[in-house]
Amino acid sequence: MSDKIMEAVPEVMDKIFIRDLTVMTVIGTRPDERLTVRPLKLNVCMYCDLQAAGRSDDLFKSVNYQEAAELLLELGQNSAFLLVEAFAENAAALLLERFDLLRQVTLTVDKPHAIGSASSVAVEITRRR
Repeated sequence: MSDKIMEAVPEVMDKIFIRDLTVMTVIGTRPDERLTVRPLKLNVCMYCDLQAAGRSDDLFKSVNYQEAAELLLELGQNSAFLLVEAFAENAAALLLERFDLLRQVTLTVDKPHAIGSASSVAVEITRRR
């Protein structure tokens, strides 16, 4: 194949999902929001090549999703944020830094009951190496 054709073919990436992870943190810009922890709901999609893990049945050739979830829970417990965007940015950076296998991460962060008549507000970010 020519170089131009090879460049046009996207890299195939597998995905690991963590769905509806509840992270407790101090988040918000209003004074009343700064007084107590609030729940955030996270949906995480981690993009990586899982072929070696699938063939070998070896966790060390994959992303340990239990460890990833624990990192996100600890981020919430040990930090405070004004913006959902800041939490998402820190979470994505943390995952990409910790797991060399990750090529890309997409996070959706929901803040339940942030505004009166909506069940939640959310941001979604995608970050790559």
